[in-house]
Amino acid sequence: MSFRFQPFLYVSALSLVALACKSSDTAPSNSPNSANPHRAATSDSADESGVNSETSAPLPQASVPPPRVEDTARAPQTVDAKLDDAQIAAITDAANSAEVEQGRLAREKAKDPRVRDFAAMMVDHHGEALRDREKLNVEPSPNDDSKKMQEDAEHALKSLKAKSGKDFDRAYLQLQIDEHRKVLRALNDQLLPSAKDAKLEAYLKNIKPKVESHLAQAERLQEELNGTSSLERPAISNTRGSSAKLSNP
Repeated sequence: MSFRFQPFLYVSALSLVALACKSSDTAPSNSPNSANPHRAATSDSADESGVNSETSAPLPQASVPPPRVEDTARAPQTVDAKLDDAQIAAITDAANSAEVEQGRLAREKAKDPRVRDFAAMMVDHHGEALRDREKLNVEPSPNDDSKKMQEDAEHALKSLKAKSGKDFDRAYLQLQIDEHRKVLRALNDQLLPSAKDAKLEAYLKNIKPKVESHLAQAERLQEELNGTSSLERPAISNTRGSSAKLSNP
């Protein structure tokens, strides 16, 4: 059976196809990327690491605000607490008392006469320094530093009592060197920077060069006892006019 092509059917079919295409182009899309094809391409090309695989550039990240000043101010800080005048007075009393007690022992027990002379000078100078401090209008207040100084002094005195002869002389001089170095550091780092009372500050400034003089004499005497000193040294003076006194003029 023969089939005859109908022209009007062909035209109708073309019309239907055209209407269908127009309908699909104008229909709204529910996809968030359909309105911005560039955004869709960018999203599709980004991997899980947050880097654009097409450009190798990192994707924009949310900015992190800098820490507030209040937060950084709360961070723990190590600050050396200053001493008050009463605590300073207690520390100087502990240091001077220790020198007096050790000097009395060495004055009687030392073998070398130069060590005995030095010990007698310590008793005289530090004893007068104690009396000068008592004249100030500052009541001493025991504190951790002064208590530690007293404990160390008692232990040192006990150790000295167990020695004799040249061993005692060497141990006593080494103790004097160590203690005067500690006192000098305390004067520079704690006592003088913390003093408020004008008379107390003047007292500390006055004893500082005397501590330095005592330290130099002890070091020199140690060299002489060890045979390492190459110079003749004058005898240690213990007069009240000595420049090495730990007291006010």
